[in-house]
Amino acid sequence: MDDIPLGVLFGALIFLIILSAFFSGSETGLMTLNRYRLRHLARTRHAGARRAQKLLERPDRLIGLILLGNNFANILASSLTTIIALRLGGETAIAIGAGLLTLVILIFAEVTPKTLAALHPERVAFPAAIIYGPLLWVLNPLVWVVNTIAKALLKSLGIRQDDSSSD
Repeated sequence: MDDIPLGVLFGALIFLIILSAFFSGSETGLMTLNRYRLRHLARTRHAGARRAQKLLERPDRLIGLILLGNNFANILASSLTTIIALRLGGETAIAIGAGLLTLVILIFAEVTPKTLAALHPERVAFPAAIIYGPLLWVLNPLVWVVNTIAKALLKSLGIRQDDSSSD
């Protein structure tokens, strides 16, 4: 990694933060869509609504995909931050880099995109659905493995997937 210019590493880091923001915001957008309006728009052949509705038929797969993508982006961003910190300030800079990345992710890749998506779910969810359809098709085996392991873990704890909270 020493031969990769810092500018390229910073560019990749910015891309990963944007990717994390996409996953965070689109999750909120898709999950907060008004289901009645979504059904109406899908019936009127609105392409984005139809794609979103299809994704929401299997929320376990959708959430699995989003969590895989978001965790991939955040973990890789953390690794890049460590490399950048080591190059710029040595081992003492790693803690500063971790703290800064935490703030950046919270503000720019979590709170802001989720707030925007909660306020305008259709504007966020419908374009995201265009990306998620093919992405889910490609990553479906990995999503299946993760979901299967999660279901087995929940089952070992005595929780069935069809159980719902009465809170």
